[in-house]
Amino acid sequence: MKNSLINVKAQLITLTLLCCTIIGATAAETPIETEMTDGGKAIIVFASGPLQAMTEIPFTIELKNNTGEMIKDAELTLDLTMPFMPMPPNNPKAVWQDNAYRGTAIFTMAGAWQVNVEVNRPEAETEKIIFDIEMVTMK
Repeated sequence: MKNSLINVKAQLITLTLLCCTIIGATAAETPIETEMTDGGKAIIVFASGPLQAMTEIPFTIELKNNTGEMIKDAELTLDLTMPFMPMPPNNPKAVWQDNAYRGTAIFTMAGAWQVNVEVNRPEAETEKIIFDIEMVTMK
């Protein structure tokens, strides 16, 4: 009887660890990186993955110039769109906070998406950045 109780406890612990691992794997961040015109890098990181339609998804955007310094003085204008079909406006805000531009996105349907970002800086030309998202899944 004592051995079977130990065996049941071991199975429950194993099952709990397995469930936690699976849940953790589905809640991974989704980073996408692209190059800026001056040789710098732009990185958007969605707080979850896989990305799901009709779900509020927090994101951060980091902009780094060609020397690796963080760009902190920009105003960002975002447009979330599906490249292969007309979409209504979807323009989440992104504001500088805690060393990154932060906001929340909602993708309105499943499929391929783009995040178009206009970077406006004092005394600099406007830069346009495109992040390609291969797939947003249904909720």
